[in-house]
Amino acid sequence: MSSRSRRSAALLLALPLLLAGCASAVADSNHASSSVHASEAPTSTEAPPSLPATPVLDSANDKPLPLDGYLLNPAQLLTVEKAQARLISDCMTRFGFSYTPPAPVLPGRDSDAPATRIDGRYGRQSTALLATWGYHPEGGGQPATKPPAEPPMSTQMATAERGTSDPKQRFGSGGQTVNGQQVPDRGCIGEAGKRLTGSAEGLVGDPQFASDLNLSTLQSARDDARTQAVFARWSQCMKAAGFSYADPLAAMGDPAWATTAAPTPHELQVATADGACRHQENVVGVWYTVDYAYQQRAIDENAAAMAKVRTALATEVQAATAALGS
Repeated sequence: MSSRSRRSAALLLALPLLLAGCASAVADSNHASSSVHASEAPTSTEAPPSLPATPVLDSANDKPLPLDGYLLNPAQLLTVEKAQARLISDCMTRFGFSYTPPAPVLPGRDSDAPATRIDGRYGRQSTALLATWGYHPEGGGQPATKPPAEPPMSTQMATAERGTSDPKQRFGSGGQTVNGQQVPDRGCIGEAGKRLTGSAEGLVGDPQFASDLNLSTLQSARDDARTQAVFARWSQCMKAAGFSYADPLAAMGDPAWATTAAPTPHELQVATADGACRHQENVVGVWYTVDYAYQQRAIDENAAAMAKVRTALATEVQAATAALGS
């Protein structure tokens, strides 16, 4: 079972803080459209939202965000992915094939990572972790290992899995007979999707509409003049410490950090200064408050669509829990 990023690659490149937190493995069926389509997501041209009083925060990982209830939290994501893997495997067994999808695992997460959402949104916020691990994963980077190549599928096995054996097609409409069983629409992947979402073309994972809003509001919050102003103050603080970065995203995304398995002394110096400047300028407090305002406005402006999202999410988690318990 192949995987896809849960987030838009283009925006991930623009927002390096999401690179470590937002990607997760889900099946090819996740490429299918959901009942609430991405094209419905609005592009707001309104004035920036007004803000409540800005709290002083070094970390917002324990603070709620309005979209949290419309997206899978880490525990729910793992439940859904385990259920999807089991349903596909059980379906393939019914067709006479031994098929074990890759075991679902969450991306590496810091010890202070939020429990209510997959991504921390504002990058590493713990000054202790910044001083110890810099921008590397907590515990140190693990050497990249290439997964063993999977043996090629037979024509019948591919048909059972995807509803087609044509390598040029991602999915097929099924209907073929394999080992005495009729192949469902989109094969076993489609059958699992239907069990979890109600449709063979259903999006397994976060509803697309909510996922799009999650990214667009983060982009809006990043570009907001109030966030840019605190970024500018942070940048001046970093210059005083001897480091030149336009904003915290640039420091997190410095390509130099990816060249070593463990943080270098220079990286730790930058990260330590980053934490100190975040604290001095209340970067997280401002960023979180602006982000919260954009999320709340997006939900208010799309109440009907968000009601569908909440229902779809609850249905998916309930179906996944039932599948694992059966």
